Amino acid sequence: MPKLRLTNQSYLPLILVLAALLRLWRLTAKPLWVDELYTAFYSLGKSLNEIPLNTLLPPEQYWTLLDDPGTPWQAAAAITSQSNHPPLFFVVMNGWLQGLGTSVWSMRAFAVLWGVAAVAGIFCLGRRLAGPRVGMIAALLMTVSPYGVYLSQEARHYSLAVAIAIFALVNWIALLQEERSWRIWLSWIGLNALGLYVHYFYIFSIVAQWSVTLSKLLWRRHRLSQTLFWLLAMAATVLLYLPWLPTALVHFQSEGGTSWLSQSTPIWQTLILPWLQSLVAAVFMLILLPVEQVPTGVVIVSALIMLTVFGLVVYQLRQGWQQELRLDLGSPIVGYSLMVFGLMLAVTYGIGKDLTLAPRYFFMLYPAVTVIAAIALVHRGRWVVGVAIAAGIISQLFISYDLALLKSYLPGQVGRRLGTADQPTIVLVAPQRNSYRARVLSYVLAIPPETPDIQVAFTEPAALETWQPSLVNSNTVPTEKVTLWLVEPQRQIPFPAKVVLANQICSPTGDRIKTEGTRQQKYQCGPTVS
Repeated sequence: MPKLRLTNQSYLPLILVLAALLRLWRLTAKPLWVDELYTAFYSLGKSLNEIPLNTLLPPEQYWTLLDDPGTPWQAAAAITSQSNHPPLFFVVMNGWLQGLGTSVWSMRAFAVLWGVAAVAGIFCLGRRLAGPRVGMIAALLMTVSPYGVYLSQEARHYSLAVAIAIFALVNWIALLQEERSWRIWLSWIGLNALGLYVHYFYIFSIVAQWSVTLSKLLWRRHRLSQTLFWLLAMAATVLLYLPWLPTALVHFQSEGGTSWLSQSTPIWQTLILPWLQSLVAAVFMLILLPVEQVPTGVVIVSALIMLTVFGLVVYQLRQGWQQELRLDLGSPIVGYSLMVFGLMLAVTYGIGKDLTLAPRYFFMLYPAVTVIAAIALVHRGRWVVGVAIAAGIISQLFISYDLALLKSYLPGQVGRRLGTADQPTIVLVAPQRNSYRARVLSYVLAIPPETPDIQVAFTEPAALETWQPSLVNSNTVPTEKVTLWLVEPQRQIPFPAKVVLANQICSPTGDRIKTEGTRQQKYQCGPTVS
């Protein structure tokens, strides 16, 4: 069986170019979704309260909300007061947007930059653990992983946190290998402190590193001076985080954006689902085919292919694990992985916040899984990595063309639906509460730009019976026949049987549409009879 011969480090630039191309390809094809809009507003130092109410505007006018970034201080104030995230990513992205503009491409390119940096970092981590061949395999696996590309193509802070974690792990492994210069000590301390300022879940990485380190210190009974150095480094990390700690405690005491992680499900689902969702995340790191908004037959075929490919690769990993002496439960990177996953399950079962609910929350586990896979595959056939590369590239094709990894509330599909009428169209979107403003704005921004004669207004929820919205510029409603859409997240009652515009009477046509909790109702309007 031919073995992988990726020992020439000159291949690394080619791998990095491939990583960049996969992440930049069709970068703006998908519409901005809720979390990306939060990123945009916070990084710009703005608030969703700036959205005009009861005013009919063409969709392109809403894009101006994403212009004119404020100062980094305004970005820090926005994220501190309006969200439950640390500030570093948003402040740094503010500077990025100041320089490159506020287009969708520039917002997402910032994440791409750190995604490519993570590929370079995983090479360094693999080389540090087991040599350059393992580093190359790890870099290839991360380059084509649909999970890695996904983290790098969204305007969010995950790819930055992953990159920081990887380089922190490189320094940590060097320290464990007793390569202990001041540069390495300071890098390890500084990177871990920075990670805490990027995402709160970075604490999982720090706790895992510290736990494995302390267990080794106790097991091997190191000299007191060595133990003291480790303890001082850990204390320094804590000291660097103290300025933000009071704000972090306020965020933790608030439900904020984590209420959706508290699911009300039967006890058997509460016990079993986290393990099934963890399996889904693991498969996603290798392959992802269409399983959403497609016929049942396609779902079955896609699921069978994904499980077959995943099972084949896992079998090869298991064989490689048995061959590779460096992969045992005493390995630092294995201990780190087990600790991170254990902490996720502890939060999930202990305080009822299901961190396995969204695959993106496995981002602190992802680097370690990748490098462990590379170590296990180093003595396997080339075809195994070839399968992983093919699976990743095919997955990226489906994801880029919006056939896989769809957002549950389907912003692109709903936006296109709102812009399909062949006559003047009015769209009235009602957030119902502030937390839904980003969702309905994502629908508006997803309306195709070439759609003519369409106006949108944010309004109060529609009444149950006859409803006349309070539009400050109702005189802009066309006098000829008009298509009207009412869009409301989580509307529980029927839409009104009649809507009265300035000079139009509108009656519902077709059934009410439900897209993951968002209700949409189409109306046909005609001029009132004098």
